[in-house]
Amino acid sequence: MVLAAFLLAGCTAAPPLPPAPLAPPPPGVRSPQEMALERALGEFYGAPYKSGGSTPQGVDCSGLVQAAFQRAGVNLSRTVAQQYEEGRPVPPGDLRFGDVVFFNRYCQREVFTAGLLAPPAWASQVCHNGIYVGQGRFVHASPQGVFVSRLDADIWRASFTGARRYLAGP
Repeated sequence: MVLAAFLLAGCTAAPPLPPAPLAPPPPGVRSPQEMALERALGEFYGAPYKSGGSTPQGVDCSGLVQAAFQRAGVNLSRTVAQQYEEGRPVPPGDLRFGDVVFFNRYCQREVFTAGLLAPPAWASQVCHNGIYVGQGRFVHASPQGVFVSRLDADIWRASFTGARRYLAGP
């Protein structure tokens, strides 16, 4: 199961010592769109980062979101800012598989480590996103490639801006 591979995959460098892998979620009924999205994420998992890319040969964060959703029959705009304006807002406590999570400029490692030196306006500028896969984890493309990270890691918790839902359903 592709989702199990995502849930058992390693985390980003933040936090430096990743927690033990979580057990896969209990089997659930996935819609055809969700199954298509899961397959698409499997095609991209481990892909290298390429600014402006949108294929498994090289992809950036918004290209991953756009291409994965396109394979699930949902057409999204290309940039993070445009994608943030689309879809239905989702409260953090209501995240489900396939929701897209967004982060502000504080998620950039050099900004995050600089702390208070970053301009306050950066807090409102979305610049990164990924696809929620359950149990507090999301798949995203960063300069290290496409992999799974935990939303509760300091860098993601501090820069979380919101989430959007594009798939059909409640």
